[in-house]
Amino acid sequence: MGTQPVMVQAIAKEYGLRQHFHIWLCWAFLGWVLVALMPRLSVAQKTITKDAGAGAKEKVDYDARGQIVESRTIGADGKLLVKINYSPGAGFEKEKQTSTSYWPDGKSVQKVAQTTFDEGLNFISEIVEDYNQSGKHVSGHQLFHDPITGIYRCFDWNVAQQKYAAIDCPAPEESHEGPHEVRKITREEVMQQLAAARRAAQAEQKAVRMKPKGPVQAPITTTNKGVEVILPVCLRPGQQVSGRVVEDPDRFAGQSELMAIRVTLPMESAGDAAQLSGWTFELKGSEPQPADGRISFVVPSVTGPMEFTLRQAGDPSIAVSRKVRIPKTTCQEVQIPKSYESATLCFKGELCVVTGRFSGDSHNTFAAFDSVPVSIVAETDRAAYLEVPVSMNLGPAMLFVAEGTKVEAMMMVVAELGFATNHEAIQAGQDTVTALRVDGVQELSDEQWHYGVYPASNLEKARALVPGFNPVKIIERDRELREKQEKQDGLAKKDDERNKSAGMVLVVVRNATPDVVSIHGSKRQNFGFHLTPESFAMGEFKYNIVVDGLKAGTFVLNATAVPFLAPVKAQEFEDDHLPEHTANQPVHQVALR
Repeated sequence: MGTQPVMVQAIAKEYGLRQHFHIWLCWAFLGWVLVALMPRLSVAQKTITKDAGAGAKEKVDYDARGQIVESRTIGADGKLLVKINYSPGAGFEKEKQTSTSYWPDGKSVQKVAQTTFDEGLNFISEIVEDYNQSGKHVSGHQLFHDPITGIYRCFDWNVAQQKYAAIDCPAPEESHEGPHEVRKITREEVMQQLAAARRAAQAEQKAVRMKPKGPVQAPITTTNKGVEVILPVCLRPGQQVSGRVVEDPDRFAGQSELMAIRVTLPMESAGDAAQLSGWTFELKGSEPQPADGRISFVVPSVTGPMEFTLRQAGDPSIAVSRKVRIPKTTCQEVQIPKSYESATLCFKGELCVVTGRFSGDSHNTFAAFDSVPVSIVAETDRAAYLEVPVSMNLGPAMLFVAEGTKVEAMMMVVAELGFATNHEAIQAGQDTVTALRVDGVQELSDEQWHYGVYPASNLEKARALVPGFNPVKIIERDRELREKQEKQDGLAKKDDERNKSAGMVLVVVRNATPDVVSIHGSKRQNFGFHLTPESFAMGEFKYNIVVDGLKAGTFVLNATAVPFLAPVKAQEFEDDHLPEHTANQPVHQVALR
C-alpha cells in the first residue's frame, strides 16, 4: 500500500474533496488491504456478516478461492451505505476496486471511486466522481500514474463544460520540491564545517589509537578471508597514486576507473592478525604501510607486472603476494580543471568522484561532507574517489576537499538507493514483493539537473549495464513522449528551461540469484528506469518488484544508479585557520586513516 493513501488524500484536499473523500477512502483501502493480504484458501463461495459499529453491518462475499469479490456496508436502518467491488483488471492492472457510496436513501449514488494497481501493487489510477441526489455529476478528478517513470497525470471535473480537463498535479503535503538555484557558500560556514570535520577525524584517530591491542598469540583457528586491494586503473610509471585495502569484496564493483585485486589472507581467530590493522601493505622499494589505512606509492618503472605483498605484522613469515600489470599504453589524457569539480549527485555508501589537480598521495588530502570526514578510497594526480558515509543526511551537502592551505567547497546532493527487503529467504512457488526506493534526488535544484556525463566513465558504466545505452537519445525520446502525452491531454505547452536541458538518472535492477527467483515480467531478469525531474514531483521514487520463487533459498537483487548530470564546480578558499599543532605538519596527520 505504501504512501498512496497520503498522496491521494493530499490531492483530494487540493480539489476541496477531503471530507467527502474520507469515508470512501477508508472503506476502499480497507477492502484493498484485505484483498492483498487474503490467503489463497480453497473454500466454497460464501458471505460473512460483520459488525461495522453504530448498528451498521458489513457483508463480505468470497469466491471459491477465498478471495473477496464484494463488500457491502448496511446502515442500522437497513439501507445500503457503501458497496465495494473487487476484480482483476486487464494487462498490468492486477487489482481493481470500485467503491460506490450512496445517499441516505440507499439508492442514489453519491460517489463512485475506482482504483487500480498493477501486479506489484504499484498505484496505476484513481477516478473519483461525485453526484448530487438527483444524479447529476457535480465534481470529481482523475489521477493516472506510470510506475516505471513515476510521472503522474491529473484531471479535474469542469462543471461548466461537463468534462474532465487536464491540470498540473498538486504535490502532496509531505513532498518537497528542490530549489531553483544552488545555494551560495559563504567562507564562514565553510571554515566552521571544515573545522568540525577535522575535529571529528581527530577524535576517530584517537579512538583507533586507544583501542587495546592484545599480544600476538598462537592462533586458535585460521580462516581464509577475502579482501580487495583497490587501486586506480591509471598507473603511470613515476606517478604517485593511492588506494585502500577493503574487507568486503565486490564493494566497489563496476567502477571502471578503479581496479580491485582479490587477495585471500589467512586470518587468525584472535589477536591483531584477526583484522587488517595487524597486516601491512608492502611494495618493493617502498616502506611498509598499515593495511587498514590509506596506502600510497610511486608507480615503479618496470617492464613486467608490479608486485605487492600483504604481510602479517606479528609474524613476517606469513605473507601473500599479488602482481598488477601496468598498462603499456598511456592513460587517457583529459583536461584537468583549474578548480575541483565533483559529481552533482552521489549515493550513500557509493563512491563520489572529484577531479582536479591532486598530489596523488591521499595522506595529503582531507575531504568531508558537511562536518562528516570522508574515506578516500583512491587518488591519482587527476582525481580522488571518496566514499559517501552511510550516516549522511539526504539532500544538499557541502563537499570539502583540502590540500595544504587550499580549501575548495562544492554544493552537491546526497541520495539513497536501496530495497525495502533484499537478501530474503523464499520458498519454491512463493512470490513476494520488494520495494525499490530512490530518495534524495528530489532535492536537486533546477541548475543541478542540467545534463552532462560526469565522470566520463559513467557512460561506460551505463553501457556495461545496458549494452548500447545512449543517454542523449533516451532523454530526447522520453521528452518527446511526455510532450506528446501532455498535448493529447490538453495541457498548455510548458516553457520550462529545466526540462529542456535536464539530465537523467539511470537506475538498473538486476537479479543476482536467477536460480533462486525470477523477476516477474522481466525476460532478461533486470529492470531499467530513466528518472527525470518529473519522476520526483511527488517526492521519492518507489517501485514494487514482484519476485517468484524457483527454489528454496535466499534471493538478492542489486540496484545501480548512474546519474547523467553536469558536474558542480568548486568555490576556492584559503584556510588560514588551521589548528596550531598542524600548521607545520602535513594534512595527513589530521586526516582519516
